[in-house]
Amino acid sequence: MPAAPDHQDEMRQLRHVEEDLQREFPTLPRHVVTDRFHQLVAQFGHAPVRTFVPVLVQREARRSLRAEVGG
Repeated sequence: MPAAPDHQDEMRQLRHVEEDLQREFPTLPRHVVTDRFHQLVAQFGHAPVRTFVPVLVQREARRSLRAEVGG
């Protein structure tokens, strides 16, 4: 079982997720990607187990943003 990330590690992972999403969806306005990312981070804000929050945020953001671009 992976060790729970500390807060700084989680924040670093989330920054990378946001950067990856911006690169993956260059046709969407930056604010659309950023807003969706922050909505999802807030949605998982009270998750008692933090280990997979960055992965879950990335997965849900990709699903949502793909629907936004029609793919």
